[in-house]
Amino acid sequence: MPPAEILKSMKVGFMEGPGGYRQGLPTLIMIHGAGGRAQMWQGQMRPLGEEINTLAIDLPGHGNTNRSGMDTIASYAAWLHEILLHLDIDSLFLMGHSMGGAIVQEVALGYPETLSGIILAATGPRLPVAPPFLQGLREQFEGTVETIIKYAYAPDADPVLIGQGAQLMKEAGSTIVHDDFLACDRFDRRNDLSKIQVPCLIICGEQDKLTPPSLSEGLEKAIPGAKLVLVPSAGHMVMIENFKVFNQAVRDFVLAPTQVF
Repeated sequence: MPPAEILKSMKVGFMEGPGGYRQGLPTLIMIHGAGGRAQMWQGQMRPLGEEINTLAIDLPGHGNTNRSGMDTIASYAAWLHEILLHLDIDSLFLMGHSMGGAIVQEVALGYPETLSGIILAATGPRLPVAPPFLQGLREQFEGTVETIIKYAYAPDADPVLIGQGAQLMKEAGSTIVHDDFLACDRFDRRNDLSKIQVPCLIICGEQDKLTPPSLSEGLEKAIPGAKLVLVPSAGHMVMIENFKVFNQAVRDFVLAPTQVF
C-alpha cells in the first residue's frame, strides 16, 4: 500500500509531492516545528519532489492529525517511529525543523535502523525556552505568538510571510503551542550526540535568532561525519526564507549522501 494510503488509514494529516510515491526513489519525510503543520514545507514539496519522494506529516494535535498533542520530544519521537514502521520505506531520510529537528535527533538515537540519513534544520541539541514565553503562551497567547514570530525571520523578511507564520501558529491553539514549547524546553541531548551514527546534514540560517548558528556548529562538531550548511539571507524559518539554497543542500545530501558523510 502506498505511504499516502497508509497515512490516511491511520488518520494522519500529510502533504505529498506531486509525483506521489515512486518505487526505487529515496523518500524524504519532513517534520514541522512547534505550533506548525505539514504546509510549512510547501516550498520543498514540488522542487524536491521531482527527484525524491516528498512527504510532510502533521504531528499529533496539529493540522489534520486529530489526536492529543504531546509535551515531550520523546513522546513525539515514539509516535513518529510507529508511523515509520507502518510505512516500511527502504531508503528513508528524515528532516525536522526546530522542534521537529529535536524529534529527528530522538528518532536517530532510539531507532537508527529505520533511517538512511537525517537533516536537522534550525535546531539544536537543547532548546531552552524563556519562562516569560511559556507563561505568555498560556495567558497572552496571540501577543506572545506575534513576538515569537518576529524573532523567527530575518530582519528584512517579507511582512506577509511573518503574518502568515503568526496566523498558522495561532491556528494551532494555546494548549498545543504551549506544550510544544514545553517539550522543547525539556529536551536535552547534548551528551548523546556522538551516538548518532547515520549520515547527517545540518542547515541553519545565518540570521537565526531563535536557534543561532552556534547551536548548529555544536551539532556538527558532536555528530560523527555531520556537515553544516549556513544559509545566507535567512533566519529561523530558513526553508521558507531562502528555499532555493535550502533545497539544493537537501537535494545534494539525499541523492548523494556519501559525498557529505
